[in-house]
Amino acid sequence: MVWIDEIIDEIITGIKDIHCTDNIYELYNALEIIIRYLDKDNILLQGNDALYNRCYFDQEVVFIRNDLDHGYEKFILAHELGHALLHTSLKTSPFNPLMNINKLEKQANYFAVKILNVDLDSIALEGFTIDQIASTLELPVAYVTTVREIETEYMMGFEGRCNGA
Repeated sequence: MVWIDEIIDEIITGIKDIHCTDNIYELYNALEIIIRYLDKDNILLQGNDALYNRCYFDQEVVFIRNDLDHGYEKFILAHELGHALLHTSLKTSPFNPLMNINKLEKQANYFAVKILNVDLDSIALEGFTIDQIASTLELPVAYVTTVREIETEYMMGFEGRCNGA
């Protein structure tokens, strides 16, 4: 069985090789996915920071808040790109009561961490608070919090597999 991390690594390697970039904005352009910036109260966002729509007037579009910190915006765009590339058979997953939305969101978050090459060195940052880590790495606190949760969760999952769990 191929694990999701291996699938994500293959997709990321392929997309970077094909398009000769790892810049999230350039990847959106190359994949012809439109980015539309909206006010945070816009009804299209449904209260979210962003929303990916595979078939919005026959175009792939990401609607994203226009007031996000640049680093967090990149993370959100990488997350939405994860939905676009990993969940290709889904058009309206948020509206399907049988869909495991939490699993899809975790996969998209993990994709974002991987494509952005985020690596929180636990030894170098030991004892730091989230705020201190964010300041040191010049990243938004929300981004660092999400990355730490993902790394912790996936490391626990990998250790469990290695230990026969």
